[in-house]
Amino acid sequence: MRFKNIFNLLNTLFSILKRFLGNREVLANFKEIENRLQTCRLCEFKIGDTLKNMKCKKCECMVRYKVRLAESYCPEGKWDATDS
Repeated sequence: MRFKNIFNLLNTLFSILKRFLGNREVLANFKEIENRLQTCRLCEFKIGDTLKNMKCKKCECMVRYKVRLAESYCPEGKWDATDS
């Protein structure tokens, strides 16, 4: 793992913990996940064709995990974190 990946992972874990302790939803709802996946599938920065191996070229995250977390957002601004 590169330093950038480790930093992003730690930042995401910290954000998830803050949401959890703040009694907010940690996972995005099903509709939001589907919308995010649809956007990622059509994105020019997508690497891989199946959900199992799909990655984002910009943030290097595995899309199948990133779209499920409410705190996640697209580095290109194509979708935002949910406010639940």
